Amino acid sequence: MGVESGRVKYSIENEIGDRGGAPWEDCGMLLGRVARMYYEHGLTHQEIANALGLSRIRVTRLLAEARETGLVEIVVHVQDSLFADEERDLAARYDLRQAWVAPSVADTAKADRAFAAVGAEALVSVIEKDAVVALGISTAVALVAAQVPEQALGAKFVPIAGSGGGLVNGANPHELASTLGRRTSGQAFHLPAPLLAASADAAKSAYADPGVQEVLRLACGAGVLVAGLGGTDANQGLLLKSLDADARAALTAQGAVGDLAGRFFDAQGEAVLGALDERIVGLTLEQMRTIPRRLVMAHGVTKLPALRAALGSGLINMLVTDSETAAALLR
Repeated sequence: MGVESGRVKYSIENEIGDRGGAPWEDCGMLLGRVARMYYEHGLTHQEIANALGLSRIRVTRLLAEARETGLVEIVVHVQDSLFADEERDLAARYDLRQAWVAPSVADTAKADRAFAAVGAEALVSVIEKDAVVALGISTAVALVAAQVPEQALGAKFVPIAGSGGGLVNGANPHELASTLGRRTSGQAFHLPAPLLAASADAAKSAYADPGVQEVLRLACGAGVLVAGLGGTDANQGLLLKSLDADARAALTAQGAVGDLAGRFFDAQGEAVLGALDERIVGLTLEQMRTIPRRLVMAHGVTKLPALRAALGSGLINMLVTDSETAAALLR
């Protein structure tokens, strides 16, 4: 397995007493040396420690760092899914084209890595060469997009809605399009409009923009939709977080259980219309339903009402989730 020590540039000067205070380049070299001795030459932790004058504990820590920083990548050549039964049962219960299930882990960082890895596998499998892929605002998809392996697919990535304001976090559709376009040698499109306009009239003005019309036309004809799913708890969903208490209460009163790319829906998967919906700039739920493959990435107890509604109504037909959420959906 080849190792590039230049990829490991981070500050651990206080960790390198065994090397006599070497600069970070030497530390990166040490990481590469330990990794190669273990993975390429099959030496044990103790044998490496003896050879390099390190403690066995230090070797163990260096090998863990090599994995965590991406210096070492391990590929398991096994076709079987970890949760094949659950994926099959989800597909049968909700008439899905396909489901992917990641392991549930108590450690948040490990859970995120597992979810991102499974999500990336799903994403790559549904993106055909030169396809048009429509993207909705989503922190879950942002997590996955960063793990998609670089490969030449040549797809077009198109937002299905405008972007939220505030801190850049990779979750806005145009950010997702840029990330995926860069990682797959594809094309990224930008929708020059906010997700939530200041008023219904402002939303109408946005729709009148030729650039907005062209991008939404392209999104409407996409072969694949990829998005997250927002819930209705105060901290669920990027759009919901931007609303005040009165607006959230109004959604609850109308029976909203979640949103897909900013479009709220009820327990039957029907659109929740009204003043808020009139301010959204993007495809409607009915327009999204015309996209043949609709992949949602979502997990967690707070997303269950939204997931049950979206799955039960056929609003989505492909799913990436975790094992705990899958078990709840199958009960």
